[in-house]
Amino acid sequence: MTYTPFSLCPSDSDLAESLILRGCHPLPRRRCFSKTPQKQIPPNSLPKNPFPSSLPDNAVIWDHYQCKSFDCLNKQNPNLGFQPSRDISRFNSYKTDLDLPIQQLFQIAAAAKSVLRLGLDVGGGTGSFAAAMRLRNVTVVTTTMNVVAPNSEAVALRGLVPLHMPLQQRLPLFDGVLDLVRCGRAVNRWIPLTVMEFLLLDVDRVLRGGGYLWVDHFFSKGVDLEKVYAPLIGKLGYKKVKWATGNKTDAGGVKNGEVYLTALLQKPVSR
Repeated sequence: MTYTPFSLCPSDSDLAESLILRGCHPLPRRRCFSKTPQKQIPPNSLPKNPFPSSLPDNAVIWDHYQCKSFDCLNKQNPNLGFQPSRDISRFNSYKTDLDLPIQQLFQIAAAAKSVLRLGLDVGGGTGSFAAAMRLRNVTVVTTTMNVVAPNSEAVALRGLVPLHMPLQQRLPLFDGVLDLVRCGRAVNRWIPLTVMEFLLLDVDRVLRGGGYLWVDHFFSKGVDLEKVYAPLIGKLGYKKVKWATGNKTDAGGVKNGEVYLTALLQKPVSR
């Protein structure tokens, strides 16, 4: 990176993102200043509600994205989470056995005389799960990437903490400190098996004894779930609190022989 010392750093978000996704980490910037949006949002205008009706465009540097506003992202795909108010009931509804409403999660923890205080949402997009848990006074941080959209900025604008990191990176947390780790739909069969195994073992490292691993709508080929992924998860030796599977479908019916898995697993109190 070439720049004039003590001036603005060149724009390198695309390069940094590419390096991070490949397991490399850009060196710290030296003697240059990070760029900020030209029109900063006034601090007293930042949303305090984690489910605001809209997110402010002027809090984002849009140079690296095809869309130049949150409204554009919402029009492209309204399910990406950039209109947070749409997601306020997402983790509270029960439509099939694949769903685990937050109320039920707390009931399960209470019945086990466990506690939910600190959590991690792996591949959590724009932070909707963390926002829902915040309403219940639970602190959840979200790992996310900005491949095609400003996910990290969206999480932060909701008053939540984004961790800009890929799935193959060691979690920047100490051993045995979390009560809950949720792996959302970013964790699926497209991940190399060795990375999946590494992720599960690192999740085990950061969960306390008695903590919960929530695998939420993991999808794979049905035969692979039975012969590959279920045995891989089983190696953790966790108690199966919930284990539900169902066909992954689209408008044409069952899609490519794929299935969903939703599982809630409890780590042994001691080993």
